[in-house]
Amino acid sequence: MIAIPTRLHIVQLLALATILTFPRVALTQCAGISEEGRWHNLDKNGEPSYIDVKMAGGCGDQVLNGEQTGTSIHYTMRVWVKQSTGKFYGRPTVNAVYRPWKGKQWLQGNVSTGGYQDQMWVHVEQRDGRSQLHVFIKHQSLDSKPSSQSEYWFVK
Repeated sequence: MIAIPTRLHIVQLLALATILTFPRVALTQCAGISEEGRWHNLDKNGEPSYIDVKMAGGCGDQVLNGEQTGTSIHYTMRVWVKQSTGKFYGRPTVNAVYRPWKGKQWLQGNVSTGGYQDQMWVHVEQRDGRSQLHVFIKHQSLDSKPSSQSEYWFVK
């Protein structure tokens, strides 16, 4: 007796053929970072108003047939400040790296702001029942002005 394939059998055969045909790297995904995304400042008068954090470069730790695939992962941040006209100005995007601070890993980037270099330290924490971006800024003076620091909380 000849078996006639049903729709279920055909779907199963197609799924098996797909798995065997395509490389495993196509079936994997990179884990994102919790800091990634657009965040806005909870302090309406605080600057910056927004921070964009991105991860780029794909999964640099994957190996296919003994060869490294993808590129190394890197992180960027861009801050947005409110101008006197009410419009937002995006400062140039800067590279960021994870650094240990206060017993945790913080994403850190240096943003030029004219007479200062803002050392931005960002880390996601659970606060008030939701994920918030804890932001600590060391405003390093590049001239005779005094240096200062700011601390804010951001949400998506």
